[in-house]
This record gives sequence, structure tokens and C-alpha cells, in this order.
Amino acid sequence: MNVLTGRRAASSVTGLPWYRHLLRWLRIAYLALLVAAVPVLVLVRRQEVADVLGELASAGHLLVVASFAAGFVLIALSAYFWLVSLRMLDQRPRLADLTVTAARSLPARYVPLMVTFAISRVALMRRRGVPGSALALTATLEMAVSFAVSVALGLVLLGGAGGLPGGLAIPVVAAVGVVFAASPSVAGRVVAAVARRRGLDSLAPVSGFTWPGYLHMIAASGCYWICAAAVFCLYMRAFEVADGFGVAPLAGAFILTWGGLRFLSVIAPQGIGVVELTIPSLLGAADPLALGILIFGFRLVLVLRDLAAAGISELLETRRMTVKAGPVRRSDGADP
Repeated sequence: MNVLTGRRAASSVTGLPWYRHLLRWLRIAYLALLVAAVPVLVLVRRQEVADVLGELASAGHLLVVASFAAGFVLIALSAYFWLVSLRMLDQRPRLADLTVTAARSLPARYVPLMVTFAISRVALMRRRGVPGSALALTATLEMAVSFAVSVALGLVLLGGAGGLPGGLAIPVVAAVGVVFAASPSVAGRVVAAVARRRGLDSLAPVSGFTWPGYLHMIAASGCYWICAAAVFCLYMRAFEVADGFGVAPLAGAFILTWGGLRFLSVIAPQGIGVVELTIPSLLGAADPLALGILIFGFRLVLVLRDLAAAGISELLETRRMTVKAGPVRRSDGADP
């Protein structure tokens, strides 16, 4: 009782629920552990690290540059998912506006919470006249559908490549189950029931969440993750360390880990550290440290892409606002 009272008192003072305090301290503890463990690991395995850094310096730079350039396509594909969802909810935004908004929101991905990127996109699109309820539901659908598709696709690719026990049968059954769980028949009815019980008008558009729209979103999300895996594989092919892995297992491990472990972002920002450990484990890498360093290098490529995309989109938005406002004309008799 005293513990609960203390938690409620802390929440009343700070305005945050107790579990948010717990997540914040878990995040701090995780990052502190990561900061402490990485130098120790580098010191213990300094020769292997030096070899990997040498390979990074002599890598096929054209493939890395190609991966960087191809990464911009993913921004448009993410915007297309929002276009599909919003049209299903009877909204008609332009794909160009959604793409610029997604690019402008990219810096929010590096705030250590899972939803900041989506919140930023919702806020920016509301300024363009799209209702907040439809945007909030779209952001929720993106997280749910993306998680389901990435898990399903990753399991099928890894199972088909022999990277999972039981062959392809178990991954296919699990993939179908995950996709069905996020469907209108299951997740849609649950959200609608919660909305009715609590009187949440903001979730009223959930009635527009239909099977045709859901299948279209699955196709859009699947296209996104396939292209994201292609960008990742293009980057990895620049290094000899990754030559021993086929495209299917490499892509499957990436999709399953990068998309399926998204929920860990509340503790590990962008899944940093978790992805670098999980992908080598799924692939059975002989040198997990070398592969983990290369995967971290892919993060740096994405950071550069995000900075470039955010800068370009801000310039485009500034130009759009200038054109929209038009030149200021002085009327007759006006004060100087």
C-alpha cells in the first residue's frame, strides 16, 4: 500500500504515470550499460575491431553510396502507407505532402520513445487540414500493421532459407496468425469496443478500417519492408564479412529484427544494441562482433540520409509557405 501511495504521489507531482518513470529509468540503465560495455568489448577484441575498421575503410564505397541513395525511396513508401490509410478513412491528402511531412519528422525518430516520429507526423499533417482523429488512427495502424508484416515476412524468409527450426510450416502459420491478429476482425473490433465503452470520439474513424483497406495496407507495408531489406543487403554486400550469407536469410533477419523488435524502442532507442546482437545470432555468424559493427555502420548511413532528407524537406516547406503567402503589397494610404 505504501509503495502504491508513493507511486501515486510521484505521479501527481510530475504529471506522469508510474510506469513512465519506470521506463525512463530502464532506458537510462540500458544506455549506461551499453556505454560501459562497448569500450570494454572493443578493448578485449581490439584486433578483430581493427580488422573490421580496416575493411570499412576499404569497402565498396559505390555500394554504400547506392544504399544511401536508395534509402530516400523508403520515405516515400512510408508516406504511401499513410496515403492508403487516410484514403480508407475518407481523407484525400497528397502523396507529396505526406512525403515532405515524413521527411521533416525524421529527426523525431532519435528521441528515445517509440511514438515521437508518428506524433510529429500527426502534428504536421493537422496543420494541412487533415483531422487529428484520422491521423491518430493511421499512426496506430502503421505501428500495428508494420509490426505484423515485418514479423510475418521475416519469419517466412528465415524459415524458407532454413534459418529456423521446423522448416517453413511453423513460420507460415505464425505469420498468418500475426497478420490476422492485426486485422479488422480482431484488432479492429477490440479498438471499436474500447472506443464505445470509453466514449472516445477520436477513435470513431475505426469503423472505416475494412478488409480491402487492410489488405492494401499489408501490400504497402510489405513493399516497404522488402525495399528496406534490399537497401540493407546492398549496404552489407560492400563488405567481405557479409559474403557468406545469402540474400534471403540476411533480409529475413533484418526485417524480423528491425521491424519485429520495434516495441523494444521504449527502452533501447531505435533498438540500438539489440539489433546488432540479434541479427548475428539469427544468422549464426562466426564473428558476431564484426557483423554487429557493420550493422551499426548501416545506422550511420540512415542518420546521414535522415539529416539530408530533413534539411531538403524543410527548404521545400519554407518555399511552399513563401509561395502560399505571396508577396506583401502596400495598399494606397497605408502607413509606411
